[in-house]
Amino acid sequence: MRVAICDDEPAFRDELRALLRQYAADTRISMDIYEYPDGSSLLQAREVFDIVFMDYKMPGMNGLQTAHTLRRHNCICSIFFITSYPQFMIDSFDVSPFRFFIKPIDHDKLLSALDAYVKLQKQLNPIIIIQDGEQKTIRSETILYLEGDGKRCLIRTSNELFRSSKTLAKVLEALPGHCFYRIHKSYAVNLYFIQAVSGRHITLINGEKAVISRTHVSEFRNVYRNFVKNYYITL
Repeated sequence: MRVAICDDEPAFRDELRALLRQYAADTRISMDIYEYPDGSSLLQAREVFDIVFMDYKMPGMNGLQTAHTLRRHNCICSIFFITSYPQFMIDSFDVSPFRFFIKPIDHDKLLSALDAYVKLQKQLNPIIIIQDGEQKTIRSETILYLEGDGKRCLIRTSNELFRSSKTLAKVLEALPGHCFYRIHKSYAVNLYFIQAVSGRHITLINGEKAVISRTHVSEFRNVYRNFVKNYYITL
């Protein structure tokens, strides 16, 4: 697991690094920790992170601006915001944060959040497809949506389009049930990548839009409400 700490306070980075190392030792999880004093240095990093602990108020580019840039670059890391300004939380939903922490950080809440993240990752099993005679592995957490194409299925990830010889229904069976939902007979979305919902219309974080079937509207609203309740903090 690769973890980035982006915060301009050296003392806080030291504290959080110590907590993360202790968690890694207790759970026997391999964890590489990288530290950045501001958003610009984080964005210049070549590493691909699983988790980014992001301070909101930093010199130059603030944490929310940095997170928006990460998402525009198709970064799917889980963002844990850390802030002394809880009022900014509402503005952050566009970047799909995983958790929020108010400084000073509550150690028990941090451990609980890490446990939730690890548990979730265990549910996100990769799938394997054969495309043009070549075996390809797709991490399910990178999939934005599935689209039926006759007896085949198109799989759109954050940066690629795959074609599976299986039907949409068969591919959907292999994916985590808690975050994939079939909004139409020919379309299923990853709930984590929904940026906005308006009536029957869904906007994904890459700007693409989808329409919920009339027969699925009521069920979708219940499913998505429960999903947000279980996996996000709402204000």
